[in-house]
Amino acid sequence: MRSRQQFSVFTEHLEHWFTRHKRSLPWRDLKMADDTQRAYLILVSEVMLQQTQVARVEVIFKRFLREFPSVDVLAKASNREVILAWQGMGYNSRALRLRDAAKKIVQEFHGVFPKKMEDLLAIKGIGAYTAAAIRNFAFDLPTPCLDTNIRRIIHRVFFGAEKRDGTWRMDDKALLKTATEVLEEGGETRHWHAALMDFGSLVCTKRSPKCNVCPLKKMCKAAFKVRSPLSALRLPLSREPGREIAGRFVPNRIIRGRIVEYLRRTPKRSTLADIGAHVCIDWDAKEHGGWLRGILEKLVSDSLIKEKRGRFVLG
Repeated sequence: MRSRQQFSVFTEHLEHWFTRHKRSLPWRDLKMADDTQRAYLILVSEVMLQQTQVARVEVIFKRFLREFPSVDVLAKASNREVILAWQGMGYNSRALRLRDAAKKIVQEFHGVFPKKMEDLLAIKGIGAYTAAAIRNFAFDLPTPCLDTNIRRIIHRVFFGAEKRDGTWRMDDKALLKTATEVLEEGGETRHWHAALMDFGSLVCTKRSPKCNVCPLKKMCKAAFKVRSPLSALRLPLSREPGREIAGRFVPNRIIRGRIVEYLRRTPKRSTLADIGAHVCIDWDAKEHGGWLRGILEKLVSDSLIKEKRGRFVLG
C-alpha cells in the first residue's frame, strides 16, 4: 500500500539528487515572459526528441529555430522548406506533423498556444506525452505524463521490477494515477519531470541500473532485482520490411531517409532510375523497380515528396 509519506520521501530524494546532477535541456527551463513562444520551443524540442539522441537535437534545434523562429513563421512554411530544415533528423514525417500542428494553432487558436489538455490533444501531431510536456515545461501546470524513463522509475519504485520478458506488471493507467499522487506533494512540475528523465537516463537505466548509488534504493521495490529480460536473451528479433543490399539487410525506413536526403541535395526532378542508382549500391531496375516504386508511392502519400510525369522532387 503506497502512502503520502512514501510519495513525500520519493519527491524529496529525487529533488535532492536533481540539484546535484542537473543536466536538463536548457529550453525546458525557460524564463521568457511570452507563454506561446516558450510553448513553441517546447513543442519543437519534444517532437525532435522522439527517437533521436539529445546530442543531435541540440544542434539541429538551434538551426531549425533560425529558419522558423515562431509558430507563425512555421505555419507558413512549405513542405520542402520544412524537410530541408529537418536535415539530419530522420523520420521526416515528424517535420510535416510539426508544421501542421503550427498551422492549426495559428488558424484555430489565433496563434496563441492553448493550455487545456483537451485543446492540445485536439491538435493533430500532439499526443498525450507532448501535450503534458507543454503544460509542464511551458506553463508550469502539473500534468502527469509517462515517457520511457518516467514509466520505468515509477513502476520499479512503487510496483517492482518488470517481468522476465521485459513487459510491465502494471498498465499506464495505474502508473499515471501514482504519478498524479506524487505530483500532489508539490514542487515545480518542470523540475520534477526533468529530474525523472535525467534520473532514468543516468541511474535507473533500462539494463544494469546503478542500484548501489541510487538514493531511492531503500524504498524501491525493484532495488537489486532487475535482470536482463528473457526476450532480449532468447527471442529472435522480428524483421521490419526491407531487403538485402550488398549482403546486408537494410530496412525500408532507411531507404526512405536516403531518398529524402538525395532529393534534398538534388535541385532537378529525378526519375525512379536516378533515385535507385543513388540509394542502392546494387540497383537493378528490373529486379528492384517494383520495390522502390512502392516506397516512393508511400512517400508521395505522406506528402514528403511529389511526382510529376514520372519524376520526383521534395514535397
